[in-house]
Amino acid sequence: MAYYIPKGCSFFQRKCDNNWEARIMKNGKQIRVACRLDKQYVYNKLMKTYREMKGPKLKKEKEFTLFAWLDHWHNVFRKPKEGTELSTNTIIMDLSMIRRIKREFNNMKLKDLKSSYIQERLNSIAHGRTAKGMYSILKLALEKAKDRTGGISIMTLVEKPAYEQVKGRALNKEEVNLIISAARNEIEKDIIKFYLYTGCRYDEITRTLVEYINLSAESRTISNLEYKNKPVRNMILLPNELLIYGTKTRGSIRTMPIMPPLKPILERLIKNRDGNENLFNFRINQIRYFYKLIKAKTKIDFTMKDFRHTAATNFKDAGIPSNVYFRWFGWTDESMAKEVYTHETDYEKKISLEWAEKFTTE
Repeated sequence: MAYYIPKGCSFFQRKCDNNWEARIMKNGKQIRVACRLDKQYVYNKLMKTYREMKGPKLKKEKEFTLFAWLDHWHNVFRKPKEGTELSTNTIIMDLSMIRRIKREFNNMKLKDLKSSYIQERLNSIAHGRTAKGMYSILKLALEKAKDRTGGISIMTLVEKPAYEQVKGRALNKEEVNLIISAARNEIEKDIIKFYLYTGCRYDEITRTLVEYINLSAESRTISNLEYKNKPVRNMILLPNELLIYGTKTRGSIRTMPIMPPLKPILERLIKNRDGNENLFNFRINQIRYFYKLIKAKTKIDFTMKDFRHTAATNFKDAGIPSNVYFRWFGWTDESMAKEVYTHETDYEKKISLEWAEKFTTE
């Protein structure tokens, strides 16, 4: 067994009596530490004395950069521990926002980070919602780094970016026709119509499988569904029903009847296809891309969420009670249908004006 002998120390076996002796340098002189036949005892005594003379080893604290601290904060403070309620969606959103920060910010040392620099970078972000998300992540992360930034959080001097969520609206028939005609191919037209006739959220379409469409005359059971990595009850698909697999709330996994205009489209899409295939082989970034192209081509100011508002308004105009179709949208109660998603149509405005005019003349 090889023994480590620190500099300034000696450890040897004496020839005169075969004892093991250890010495250590102190004030320029060799001092005997121990001398015995037990080799291990003498070595342990030497190392103990050496450590006592040298003093406790000061652990050098790691100097973090902004990016390294964000990763450290996410792994140590943000990842869900056993028994906590932090959702998978929140973790994914955190990571996405951290990646955005790494694209927009410089990787500075924490001690050199200034609130004025953070404010300048946040103000340069064109999209208010993105800037607001970055602000939230930086505030949470740098709050935990106060002992490394002079005892106060840098974010206390940073103003929260102003952002007002854009309210949705229902598209009129002319706008819908323009949007559909601006699609580059048949599959993009099918996607737009699917949004308009189902009112699904724009990311839910990527999770719609062929087996979630029941155009047969018999009921079908869909199993192996999960919400936040926990299994949920099996869903029964009645004839001419489809399943929307949402993950925003537990009620987002829901069924709804297939609207007559959508039926021929679905018949064509699911023909000779396996049940485990995606109905549309589109990723969410591809859908966002063709939405931007259509918006630029038509010059219509609309968002993907407006398809959902349009569907809700069309269901209302068709005479479907809100206490029926609110479940098709995955809402917890029908107040969302009445207060947020349904809008007054041009026909209703015309009837209102005619009624008002009649009221004032009689």
